[in-house]
Amino acid sequence: MTEAAAFKRCNSSPTITCGRARVRGREECAYRVEVWIEDGELYSQCSCPYWGVCKHVVAVLLAWLDRREEIHQDAPAVGHAEPLAAWMETLPPELLRDLLLEESRTNSAVEEALRRWREMLRPERVPHYLALLFRRMSEASSKGIARSERHIVHVLAWAKTFDPAAAGAIARETLKRAVELRRRRPDAELMAVLTQTVELVEAQTRVFEDDPKLAKSILRDTLALFLLGRAPARALLEPALIVWTERWGHRADVIAELKRQLSEADTGAYALLAKLYRREGRIEEYEAARQKSLVSEEDYLELFEHYLQVNYPDRAMRVGERGIRMLGSNASRLAERLAALYEEWGETARAEKLLKRRRRT
Repeated sequence: MTEAAAFKRCNSSPTITCGRARVRGREECAYRVEVWIEDGELYSQCSCPYWGVCKHVVAVLLAWLDRREEIHQDAPAVGHAEPLAAWMETLPPELLRDLLLEESRTNSAVEEALRRWREMLRPERVPHYLALLFRRMSEASSKGIARSERHIVHVLAWAKTFDPAAAGAIARETLKRAVELRRRRPDAELMAVLTQTVELVEAQTRVFEDDPKLAKSILRDTLALFLLGRAPARALLEPALIVWTERWGHRADVIAELKRQLSEADTGAYALLAKLYRREGRIEEYEAARQKSLVSEEDYLELFEHYLQVNYPDRAMRVGERGIRMLGSNASRLAERLAALYEEWGETARAEKLLKRRRRT
């Protein structure tokens, strides 16, 4: 397998753009490759013993193509790709299709490209295509990541029209590759990809109900993305996890995996764990997890009301008092509920003291 490494832009002038790289060949030998564009013509040379344009030169050209944002980040933009893309956005899909078909009748390169795309985008091969796009993103610049993410989103939107088995395989591959990319590139949020994947799973939910192995894979990777994600990703994935475990089962498996991976300081993960415990009917474990995930007034109110429902007013009082200490003036509703509970249990003096203190703040 030929692999290009350490590609760098080494020389530039108004008429010459040059790049050099070291390429590891099949025999683990490192060859020196140089490619350059002079007056619009592409030239190359390689230190390998083969004559002509060898595979090492091709590897460097592919690396140059993949990394051109970084290579040219300090140079003036050529200005061809972006205006062309903007123009294509204005074309109706039907017109673009007609233009491509018409061009393919007289242009063999366009015809060959269309045949290649047809093969590459067969529903059963789309997972392989997505894997390629994700691999490109792992080494791409921020612009390259954004471009590939838009591409993936379009593929996923199209996949909603596929048969359930193909759509399920595409969703599984997308989540698997997204986990790998998030671990390698924490800067790649992938919100658009995750949103589209959740929609794809929702559109084909029956296939996951009928295939426990596929459902477990989707849940495992969605949980991993939740733990790797920031607040926006978690806000998207948490309700999905709760709904999917409700539909497909496997809630106990998700709980076990979440317990294995969560950090003591991760209040968001404990909040998800508490919700899963509650739906599983494991009340004591729900209470313990909720105690570790009390952040907002809503969190404290939830546990406060829970203790009242299960007839533990003393615990409700302790939760209310803790919330007021932690949140101060941001716990007005909690203070009102706690004062009412004091009154109900004959603790009139404590209720009056609490309300007086609240009025002062």
